[in-house]
Amino acid sequence: MKPNRAAVPSSFAAWLLLLALLLSGAAQAVVLNIPSTYPRNWYGNAARLAQARAHHQATPFTPSGDGSVLNFGRALRGLLANNAGDCDQAVAFLDAWRAPAGIGGFRDATRQQGENLLLIYDWCHHRLSPAQISSLVTLWNGYMDRDNGDDFANQGSEANNYFWGRVRNNLLWGIASYGENPRAQEFIDNALQTRLQNWFPQWYADFGRGGVFPEGADYGSVTLSYPIVPFASAADFGFDPYATTPYFREALYALIYGSTPGPTSISGAFSGGNVLFPFNDDATFFEGSPINVRSYYGDVARFFGQRDAASGNARHMRAWLAATGAGRSWMFDALGGSGNAADLNGLPLDYFAPGAAVFYARSGHDANASALHIQLGTPGGVQHRHRDAGNFQFWRKGRWITRESTGYSKPLVGFGGSGTVDTEHHVAHNGLLFQGRTTGRWIGSGPRVIPPGQPRQDNPDGLPEVVRLQHHADFGYVAADYSKAYRNTDGPRVDWPYADKAVREFLFLRRFNALIILDRLRGSSDSQLPFYFTPNWINSPEGGSGADPLAVHVNADAVVRTFLMHFETAPALSGNRASANVGNQVAELITLLPAAPNFRVVAEDVPGNELYGQHRLELDSSGSAESYFLNVVHGRDSGAAALGASLADNGSSWTLTLSDPVQGTASIVLAKGMISQGGSVALGGAAAVPLRGDVQGISVGADGPVWQGDVLPDGIFADGFEV
Repeated sequence: MKPNRAAVPSSFAAWLLLLALLLSGAAQAVVLNIPSTYPRNWYGNAARLAQARAHHQATPFTPSGDGSVLNFGRALRGLLANNAGDCDQAVAFLDAWRAPAGIGGFRDATRQQGENLLLIYDWCHHRLSPAQISSLVTLWNGYMDRDNGDDFANQGSEANNYFWGRVRNNLLWGIASYGENPRAQEFIDNALQTRLQNWFPQWYADFGRGGVFPEGADYGSVTLSYPIVPFASAADFGFDPYATTPYFREALYALIYGSTPGPTSISGAFSGGNVLFPFNDDATFFEGSPINVRSYYGDVARFFGQRDAASGNARHMRAWLAATGAGRSWMFDALGGSGNAADLNGLPLDYFAPGAAVFYARSGHDANASALHIQLGTPGGVQHRHRDAGNFQFWRKGRWITRESTGYSKPLVGFGGSGTVDTEHHVAHNGLLFQGRTTGRWIGSGPRVIPPGQPRQDNPDGLPEVVRLQHHADFGYVAADYSKAYRNTDGPRVDWPYADKAVREFLFLRRFNALIILDRLRGSSDSQLPFYFTPNWINSPEGGSGADPLAVHVNADAVVRTFLMHFETAPALSGNRASANVGNQVAELITLLPAAPNFRVVAEDVPGNELYGQHRLELDSSGSAESYFLNVVHGRDSGAAALGASLADNGSSWTLTLSDPVQGTASIVLAKGMISQGGSVALGGAAAVPLRGDVQGISVGADGPVWQGDVLPDGIFADGFEV
């Protein structure tokens, strides 16, 4: 089953499959017109080399750092300034360098240092002796073989950072050694044919549409940055890899919408520039995220800001760079190009990436806006992933109204205040639990799209499915069905048999700075079936041993369902409200269903790791087989009036009324039942706008994202995105 396919006609799904097969079968070996002269990679482009030399004369740099970083700098200065001494030092380092023998150290060394070393070979080639060339060709052919033959991060891991390090290294090495290495074309083929044209399109069709870099803001950055130099070099020699897939064009907008619209403060940590919404493993969030800590995204923006410079894609990248001031490396700064942050104002206020099923919504593109990051699905082909399907995050005017408790293998206090868990765990996110657990754990490196009729083994029954999606001037709306993702009925030994139905709906009212979340939930009595009383049911705590105290045998009405939300500072509880002061903002949760909520607040800090924990609100519901959570998450300025919220029961629906002394009133009708359908939004006495019952289409072209007014009955927008 493919993600987000609920609205796809069978004929269109068949066409998609045929297209993927045709693309895979049609991929041919790429013959590049590589010159016999050097340099080749990046500076084989004469105009780019001249531009860099002029920039070096005006803004010289001094190589710094150590190891391959220092000697890369020497090679670059040696090339630009015709400095043989710099190149000789860099060549000596390259000639002596050896990757560690152990597999873990070897993988890290070739991924982290491969680009620097292979560019030394290229840029200082004139200082290599024939004996050195022969020795290096043998050595690096062997390194490529070991990486390409690895059982880790090759086919099936197309979104992984090691995979993209290998794309980069194979192509850099093939170009640099062409003409003196009889296997050079083999490595070019590995990068451009095997990986990019054969393996990548299937991952893109399943999880990549929309361009989200699914290993997260930190590790996912290399999906964009690693290929730049070799891809640009291949384009210089007659083949443009960027033209083979829409992924990279779309990723520019995943970057724009995945960044906060203004400078950001993190309580107890970073305060300064724009940051990225955290997701999956993130080791730099508290230092300012990769925007402020590393040069990866700044380099991407600088490169794409001058690629097809008159296009909207390029203008938007220049504008993003002007707005964020993201760090760049000297080599990319040499490309030049300035932008105007105001150019972002012409973009839609919502963006949707159906591959990873991530929905972004904003009230504006400036520092006074509100911005949301909602993870509806779960990515595939990755290793650095968290259990975060259904997670939502809310930023306003530089502060976090709510965010996940992010980190890379950092401890937090567990569910209900018991034990400790890793930041990868579901309780670190603003998710939805059944009997204390979230959606099923996909085996291997992440979700696999399993054809119907094939054994699922330990994989859950299906991926989350986006079933409704709407972009409107006044609001953004999305609904996703998680029912299949909670269960492993084909492999019940790892099943968590408590969920029968789970649907999450998110409605963001821009002018009210309010996110309405409706959860439709039905418990399951399956835990009372005979199988779940046998030792074959693996019910030990995640990462632990012995019986899981949450693994009880209950009827559907006794299944405990839990809504999770995090606050950076301790919230005050009053009736159906929980509010916290976060800098100049107030973060508030208003619960309408259940009518008499009993909030539980867990301080997540573990001694010695206080930076990572927040204050986690846990709201439980049980007592009936079918139940609902209806919550409003609101952000406002300190001192501003609280948002009024009331709920009327109409029998088959509810009417939620919000009131604000400045913005007026909003009336939202939400249908009852376990199926998401119907509903409307009326603002300030205006006519009600029906909520769509389907998935609104979106495409990304050379001038940016465009939402479709109507979903075509059977066309390229029928599943919410372009092919």
